[in-house]
Amino acid sequence: MTTATLTPETKETKPAKVYDLVEKLPIIRCYYQGSSHKHPVQRTMAVIHEDENVITGYEFRCGREVRTVAEARNCIRSYRKDRIAKYGDYIRLRASSQTLMKDPEETTLTRESILTFLRLGA
Repeated sequence: MTTATLTPETKETKPAKVYDLVEKLPIIRCYYQGSSHKHPVQRTMAVIHEDENVITGYEFRCGREVRTVAEARNCIRSYRKDRIAKYGDYIRLRASSQTLMKDPEETTLTRESILTFLRLGA
């Protein structure tokens, strides 16, 4: 009995499935506190599906890690809307001069167009 091992040269890769983006303001930016972080982490993603509790999309930014379009196509994430941070949840969000006057109960979720995303980056 022989067993075959796959080497990186013989390993087959499947092409990534491509999803359509939502039509109205498909890019979101927010701070999200999941189970793996003790504080909210900045996220940027292109939304492919959204319902009342969950947002799903291609993740371009997670904290300091910024992905290219090719890398983001292989990084599809889903986030619960109730875990998106509010401005009052974390002291660094309150201490910023840009967010100092924001309502502590206001969500950090912002939506933008693809053109704005291309101009500002992740």
